[in-house]
Amino acid sequence: MHAFSDLLDDSPAPVVVVNVSSGVGSLGYASDSAGPAADGMLLGHPSSKAAVNMLTVKWARAHPRWQVNAGDPGFTATDLDAHRGNQTVHEGTEASVRLACVAPDRPTGTVVDRHGTVPW
Repeated sequence: MHAFSDLLDDSPAPVVVVNVSSGVGSLGYASDSAGPAADGMLLGHPSSKAAVNMLTVKWARAHPRWQVNAGDPGFTATDLDAHRGNQTVHEGTEASVRLACVAPDRPTGTVVDRHGTVPW
């Protein structure tokens, strides 16, 4: 985003940026022993998604005209997980599509899944 920030700032229309994140990057979920991200010792993927969440918030604050948010597709049945996910691809795209279509009086600096805001 840094490479394009001058172009995005010069845009006459609000700019929509949707990062793809994951609930496994949520500190709120990870610290809840009964939460959806409590099991397993994956380190790389959760850490990288926590970083995406932080970058989302920082870019949103640095560029208030932009709409910078992150969507969590959830555990979606795809080739990547051998179709073990508990939701369809359509369901997995709901949050990102909703964020890409937000109105100009938009939320910014948020992380959401198809059910709402993901806790930090």
